[in-house]
Amino acid sequence: MTRIEENTKTVREFMELVWSQGDVEVAERIVDPNFQFILAFAHLDGRDAFLGLVQRNRGIFENLTYSVAPDDIVAEELKGAAFWQMDSKHIGTWRNVPASNKQVSISGMTFFRFSEDGKIIEARVQNDVMSLMNQIGGIKKLYDF
Repeated sequence: MTRIEENTKTVREFMELVWSQGDVEVAERIVDPNFQFILAFAHLDGRDAFLGLVQRNRGIFENLTYSVAPDDIVAEELKGAAFWQMDSKHIGTWRNVPASNKQVSISGMTFFRFSEDGKIIEARVQNDVMSLMNQIGGIKKLYDF
């Protein structure tokens, strides 16, 4: 398997096994201990901090599932990117918004950087967090068009 094929597989495992299933063993295999997870509203240092976020989110969002279409991952030797969709039910307090018990769905992109040995060292996430906040009642619409 080429490095690009390995990185593509690693990105898919990150989204579908680590995020969607909470698989810590896979995370320990593919994510560097000094991993950086970067969102617009948070920056987590280290694999353990990231795994804590995964565990918390999986408790707040029931059946948390990240789906990636086969052709929505691109990879190079040291970089990769994935376009994904997240589906879940909001059952706990998230970002100070109490459980809405609503089905939610957002899309986003994650940009990855890999170490020379193929582990993920950084993930930068761009997602439609405003849509999620709107779906769970976390923001009021300013305008009705």
